[in-house]
Amino acid sequence: MKNSFTTNQKTITMKQINCKTFTSTLTVGLCRGYTNELISWQVFKNEIRKVQQVVKDKLNVVLSAKIYRCEIVCLGQDEPSATIEFIQYPKFLYEEKVLKEAILFFTKSIQNSLHQNRVVVVFQDETIMLERNNEIDPT
Repeated sequence: MKNSFTTNQKTITMKQINCKTFTSTLTVGLCRGYTNELISWQVFKNEIRKVQQVVKDKLNVVLSAKIYRCEIVCLGQDEPSATIEFIQYPKFLYEEKVLKEAILFFTKSIQNSLHQNRVVVVFQDETIMLERNNEIDPT
């Protein structure tokens, strides 16, 4: 679909791409395992880039991610964390099933590379926790 609008006596035409909304959110701790070793923001972003490339190479899916800092607070434990949000980016349209598979692959990969015991990924229709073991905090 083409849209046009006029500003400062100039008409600008642009392409508009609409798609069905799809979102997913992944929360990851920023401490390696159950240590006090903090994963820097730059290391975290580099790991995201690496895993995005693996997803593209293996699954032929481009995952655009929005990231921001947060904290996980549970039963007296406070952990610096990050949230990664994924959307159905209109430039790269995929079937929902394909996106979910790619995001789960991404989630398992980032969980492994950042040495996380558990991570949670939230889709619009379900929440999935991936857990290496049942430990809450062995220290």
